[in-house]
This record gives sequence, C-alpha cells and structure tokens, in this order.
Amino acid sequence: MAGAIRNLYVEELKATMRGRFAWLGAAVILFALGVLATVSTQDTWLDGYGIIAYFLVPLAFIPLAAGAMASPRANRFVESVFTAPVERRDWFLAKTLVLLTLAAGYCLALMPMMVVYVHYVGLPLLLEKFVIWAPGVLVTSTVIGILIGVLFIGRSIAAPIGTGMGVLLFYAGLLPLQELMVSQGHGNSRTGHLAMASPAVLLKNGLGFTLATPNIPLTTARTWISVVFVFVAAMLLATWVFLRAQGVETWEANRAQVWMITLGIMALFLVPVLSADTNYEGRAPAPNNAPASRGVSWRGSSSLGLTQSGGNLPARCCSPILNHNEWPSISTDKDTRRDLLILLPVDAEQRIANLQIEIAGERGLQITADPSAPANASSHLETRSYVNDFGPAAPDGHHVKNGWVARVPVILHPTNAWDTGGMRYPLNVAARYLVEGDNQPRVLEARAAIEAQIANAIYTMGAASMALPLVCLAAAIARWRKTR
Repeated sequence: MAGAIRNLYVEELKATMRGRFAWLGAAVILFALGVLATVSTQDTWLDGYGIIAYFLVPLAFIPLAAGAMASPRANRFVESVFTAPVERRDWFLAKTLVLLTLAAGYCLALMPMMVVYVHYVGLPLLLEKFVIWAPGVLVTSTVIGILIGVLFIGRSIAAPIGTGMGVLLFYAGLLPLQELMVSQGHGNSRTGHLAMASPAVLLKNGLGFTLATPNIPLTTARTWISVVFVFVAAMLLATWVFLRAQGVETWEANRAQVWMITLGIMALFLVPVLSADTNYEGRAPAPNNAPASRGVSWRGSSSLGLTQSGGNLPARCCSPILNHNEWPSISTDKDTRRDLLILLPVDAEQRIANLQIEIAGERGLQITADPSAPANASSHLETRSYVNDFGPAAPDGHHVKNGWVARVPVILHPTNAWDTGGMRYPLNVAARYLVEGDNQPRVLEARAAIEAQIANAIYTMGAASMALPLVCLAAAIARWRKTR
C-alpha cells in the first residue's frame, strides 16, 4: 500500500504543477507577498506583513483545498478512481499529502525573508509564535477545505470554492472580533465564545500570544483539546464521506449517514465554541522589546519640532512623532544631524532670560546636543507666527499667535532595533526660563518620539523575497516553452 500511495502522490503532485499557469500563479502570489513585505518595512514589518503572510494567506488554503478536492468530480476524473484498480483510500490519502506539500512549500517561501529579518533584529516573541501559528493554520485550513471539497459532487467547482471563501471570511472576521471583545473585557461573553469557532483564534489562544489586546487566557488545556478535535474530526469526517457516503456520480448515503454528516459538521462548530478556554485573566507577553511610548501618539500636537539643519518648520506642526512625514526615515546605528525646535508658550513681546534646556532620549536613543546651544539658547531665540490657534497655550490659557522658538542642533543615534522600520524612540525635553516680569522661572516639559528604521533592511528583505518567485517564474517559462 505504501508503494501505491507513493506513486499516486508523485503523479498527483506532478499533475498539480503541470497546468500551464500553475507555476505562473505561484510566482505572482509570492511576488505580491514580497512586494507587500517590502512596502511594510516602511512601518512595523512584523505586525502588518505578519498578519497577512502568517494568517490570511494560510486561511486561503480553505478554498484552494476545496477546489482541489472537488475538481476531480467536476472533470469526471474521479470516476476512474472508483472504477480502476486503484484503492480509493490510497488516492484520497495521496491527494491530501499533495495539498499538505503545497502548504509546506508556502512555509518554505516565507523562510528567506524571515531569515533576513532575524539577521537584523533577532527572533522576537511574536515572530516565534507566528512561525508555529502559520503551519497550524495551514494544516487545519487544508483539512477543512478537503472536507468542503468532498461534500460537493456537482460538475462545477464554483460551489465548493465559494463555500470555502465564505468559511475563510467567517474565520478571518472572528479574529479581530475576538481581539475587540477581549479589549472591552467581554472575552467570556457569548460573542467571545463564538469567536472560538475559528481555528486561527484557537491556535492563537493556545500559543499564548495576542495581536492588540493586553490579555490572554489563563489556561489553555481545553483550547488545545478543541484544536485537536477540529483537526481530527474534520479529517475523519472527510475521509468517511469520500469512502463510504459517496458513489461514482451521486451520493449513496442513507438517512442515518446524512444525520451523522450533519451532526459532525455541527460538532466542528459547537465543540470549540462551548469548550475552549475564555478566561482572559493572563497578562499577554510583550511581542518584542519595543519601548512603551507613554503619552506619545502620531495624533495630537506637540511643543517640539524636528527639521533638517537650518531648516524651517512646516506651516502646520507639530506631530508628537517628530519625523512622522519624513522620508527616508532616520536610520539606526548612524549619526543623524537635525535641529530640535522647542515652541515656547511665550509671546514674542515678552523677553526671555536664563533659558536652560535638557534633552534626553530613552530606550536606546542617544541624543547629543551642540555643547554651546543649551548654554546660549537665550541669545539664539527665533520667532514664529501661528494661525488658527495652532500656537502653544500660554499659562493664562490663550494660544500664542507670535511666540519664541528655541533651536538646538542635535545628533540622533538610535540603537537596539526591535523591528526593521516604524520604530519610535521616546525623548524628553525640559526647558526652564525666566519671563520678563515674573519672579519665578517657568518650566516646559515636553515628550515626543522619533521614528527610525534599519537603513538597508527594506532592500535586502525585498531581494530575499524574490528568490522563490524567480524560481517559479523560470519554471513557468520552461513549461510554456514546452507546451506552446
């Protein structure tokens, strides 16, 4: 039997990739992922690309497997399986192994870019979980797709692929729903339990990580039991339906078998919903070593600005992420010269004396100010006009329309990268000054952040992502030349 399965597996695998556009389709998909990953490195690579490559695309194996299992029925090839001297179970197992091989090939396609990322950043916890999560989602999606594929006997693959797409959207939508419910403290509600119907959510909870919420389940035993149940039950049900409930052209199931199939499908939905762990009392681990930017967001405004040396601030400023709109971004492990501008909440008609400025970076951000600038800041003040009440608020509450600005040349040197791009390093500025007519000095404390990225990562990761797509493209060209 092993020899028969091996021969069938080899032939089915050849047939899968023998299509004129099979290799081209694989190349296009992998090229699209590579381009998306390259673009994503402009911001946090692991979050954006990780969700797509390690979650959404693995779920796409549901309609893919459904179409692959339904296709032999549609083109009447399966009739030869039922009538030729080939064991149906051998062909079914070989076809399943082919689909799992494609899933393994997709995991392999993710490796080059991941290796480059690990070279630059290391292996953060979230990527470590993704590396386990993606194969789990792939295998489970493949098995569920196989079940959907064997449930359809028609002469078209539109129905099974459409059903697979519906299941994909259902499973994909439950993940953000579950994150939202947990964030709102309703993870144990009825809707929170409904989210457990998605194998991706089950695997995420079982592995003990989260994408956007601060809590994870305190226990995972029943979650893992649910994961195993979904996989085993779907595989056994698909095998039993194909071998026992179907004939060459039509269903041959009796009433009892129809009820067994119906109850089996219901169990795949209800068992994880009713039994998986939803006690979200555990604290989610940090996905990486990114610093907590307390009180810093790209929304809002700040009393700080960052420009090129000698440059002017834009008409509308300033974001708490000082270089949010700057491209290319500041590079890690390199010195970058900029001017830090401090918007003082003082009208230009009032004189300022004894201005002292302290600047400090956090979590790997090294800031070196021009030694003479903080000491002589009072004699190097500039003025700036504000419109539409965009100026800083003075102590009495009114917005300054024409105020003082202190310019401090600085050298920025971000270190300890935790991603390839979109890293935000907090910085604190404290300015003490005496306004003419006041007896006590005033203090301005401002907090902001700068964005930084690893300089060459976007290019090396993009190049690494092109390796396997180029192989697939070469195979597609070779196939086209043989069949034209």
